[in-house]
Amino acid sequence: MPPRPPHIPNATERTALQRMRFTRGLRPEQLPAGKIAIAGMLAKGWIEKQPDGRTYCITQAAKR
Repeated sequence: MPPRPPHIPNATERTALQRMRFTRGLRPEQLPAGKIAIAGMLAKGWIEKQPDGRTYCITQAAKR
């Protein structure tokens, strides 16, 4: 089986993005993802850290 393309979220990423879709921001402990998954989603531009520095929100890139 070929590896998953990086622009397609895996199950953990997809679950976290779905949970974030209708919120203004979630703390890392509220996400069903670990530090590595959160770092990956940040690097892909799917989520961003809010100005308060404690929560993350979904970006327009992830909503497509």
